[in-house]
Amino acid sequence: MVANLAFAVPDDVSKSPLGCRDQGYQFKLNTLAILPTMTGDRQSLYFVFNRLNKPVHLYQMVSDNDPDGMYLNHSVNAQQWSVLSTNEKELKYICAVDEGTLRHGKVVDCSESIKICEFARVKFGLNNRGNYWFLNSNTRNGALSDVTHYGIIAR
Repeated sequence: MVANLAFAVPDDVSKSPLGCRDQGYQFKLNTLAILPTMTGDRQSLYFVFNRLNKPVHLYQMVSDNDPDGMYLNHSVNAQQWSVLSTNEKELKYICAVDEGTLRHGKVVDCSESIKICEFARVKFGLNNRGNYWFLNSNTRNGALSDVTHYGIIAR
């Protein structure tokens, strides 16, 4: 029997990578809280997918207690993945999309605009620890390939 590949169901681009779990974060009041210590590990790797058909900007919310902290703002292109590595106890983000003349765009509900999952038990090289957006927008397989290329083992 010959299968007709023209009618094959396309791979769902928003499907989380194998082993990436729905944990270590919370959506609350339209914002995203990243909580790596919820799973017990201090250094975590988060895969973030933009569900929208336009770029989503993630702006870090910094408390008054940490005025000297570095902002980890980032943009994820439409229907693409990005990767965040963090060892912070908690990071909070507001999601926004470009809107007319508004400088930082229009605030949108993070739970509706992005999908997120966590690799909690990750093997990092000594030079790969810390807080940073690991890559710009990419496909799911491209993001996994880039993570592996840099010597990070997501399991």
